[in-house]
Amino acid sequence: MEFFDKLEKTVAETGHGISRKAKELAEITRLKNMLHTCEEVLEQNYREIGQAWYEAHGEEEDSMYAHQCQAIRDAENGIKALRQQLDALRRSE
Repeated sequence: MEFFDKLEKTVAETGHGISRKAKELAEITRLKNMLHTCEEVLEQNYREIGQAWYEAHGEEEDSMYAHQCQAIRDAENGIKALRQQLDALRRSE
C-alpha cells in the first residue's frame, strides 16, 4: 500500500508542477505578445513622425538629415524605375 501512496503523491506533485509550468509559459507568451504589440506601435509612430518630417523638410539641402533624405529620394526613384520595368515586362507577355 505504501508504494501506491508514494506513487500517487509523486504523480500528483508532478501534475501540479506541470500545471504551474504551463501557466508560466502561458504568461510568458502573453507578455511577449504585449511587448511585440508595444514595439510595433512604437515603430509605426516613429515611421509616421519621420515621414511627416521628410515631407515637410526633405528638400532642405542644409538639413542635418540631408544625406538620409537623398537616400530616400534615390530609393523612391529606384522603386519607380523598377515598377516601370515590371510593367513593361508584364505588357510584353
